[in-house]
Amino acid sequence: MLTWVADNPVSSALFLVVFFCLFQSWWLKKDFFSPPTVYCFSQCITLALAYLKLDYAMTDFKPLTWMVWGGAMLAFCSGAFLTHMVAKQKGCPLRVSETFDAEGYRWGMHFALSLVPFFLFLFGIYGIIQYAGNLLLLTGDPAKYMTKNANYGYYAVLFCSAPLSVLLFGISSFKKMNPNKRIRYLSRFMVLLVIVLNLLAYPNRGTLFFNAGVLVILFNYLHKRISPVWILACLLLAGSAFIGISSLRDQYGGGSVEGKAVDAVMDLPYKYVANNYWNLDYALNPPSDREYHPHTYGIDFFFGLFEYLRLSGSFRNSFHWDGLFNERIEKTNGFNTASYLWEVYKDLYMPGVFLLPFLCALMLSVLHLRLCRPFTPRQILFYTFFIYFIGWWFFTPGYKQGIYWAWALILFIIPTASMRRKALPAQAPVVDKVECELQAEQQVPCEG
Repeated sequence: MLTWVADNPVSSALFLVVFFCLFQSWWLKKDFFSPPTVYCFSQCITLALAYLKLDYAMTDFKPLTWMVWGGAMLAFCSGAFLTHMVAKQKGCPLRVSETFDAEGYRWGMHFALSLVPFFLFLFGIYGIIQYAGNLLLLTGDPAKYMTKNANYGYYAVLFCSAPLSVLLFGISSFKKMNPNKRIRYLSRFMVLLVIVLNLLAYPNRGTLFFNAGVLVILFNYLHKRISPVWILACLLLAGSAFIGISSLRDQYGGGSVEGKAVDAVMDLPYKYVANNYWNLDYALNPPSDREYHPHTYGIDFFFGLFEYLRLSGSFRNSFHWDGLFNERIEKTNGFNTASYLWEVYKDLYMPGVFLLPFLCALMLSVLHLRLCRPFTPRQILFYTFFIYFIGWWFFTPGYKQGIYWAWALILFIIPTASMRRKALPAQAPVVDKVECELQAEQQVPCEG
């Protein structure tokens, strides 16, 4: 064990941070899905795995890369800590509430409106069938229709929206939040149906992880708090399996057929995580013989917001900026993703690397504090949506994709439309008078 720690000092230190995140959630009974915990946990565990250097492409970070990665984490934690201290000074509750403010919420309306994005999702699947002749998993060669050269047009926006439907139906599937038994069972069926259709139609890893992620977060807040012990047990089980596979590789040898098969099993999940970090280091410290990606002066930062207006694409084409597939920073062919920090760095340079995480931490921490009082369906929907992206930031920034801006708008409209209207302002004086009379009966002073 000590030998392994000596051979992997960076991974060892990062794994300690991961265990600390789990320990403080268990020992201090803190919410594991709070913004700083999710950020530190996801960033540290993925970088710790990457730093095992199971592939030659993963090299040591340069000083600039450490400054960007560590500075962003420090900025995010500072924003969360500042919000927490202000709330503590004001006497606000700091632990997630066990009660909900969903009285009068029209779950029938919520379910009916949730069918709209679901039918749009089905229309997207129709586009897949038009293109491939069948659901991709039933074609016999799904990879043929899932390359970056496959053009589905705007159908892609629709069939990739499965997580939106899972999120909307998922919130109405829990008894604590939704008292309507019939709608709960219908919602659970719809969640299962969407996931199965998503898997058959377009088994994209991003949407499948998104489906699982939002259900886990909703389960934690609306059913039962997920114990960090279970999370640790799953991590240890996965680590043991990974180490076991490594032992098999040593046993068979790299040149044998069995050894190559084991290498294939290990390399793909490792590269899936590690390429985000070796591409980040490669992009921030380009070799002298390679064209450096130009600074976008913050223009490309708003690509997702204006993507469907075609304004952002025009800028990218005119200035020859990279698109979704990061053409300039691909260190190893076929592995083209990068941490969100690369997008922030090329758009806003060093000030943005510190400012964006800080501001995001402030916003999310305020929303998390709202969950410490009886919270509404709209608030938990938004928090689940945004906190998932914080955990996924090791992979890609969601704000660069127009589809997620559209989802955010839908997540605002549907729960807002499902809320029952409150009393009109003209009725307010009457209500105040009744409350004052009740207080007088209880001999409680009433102002005014």
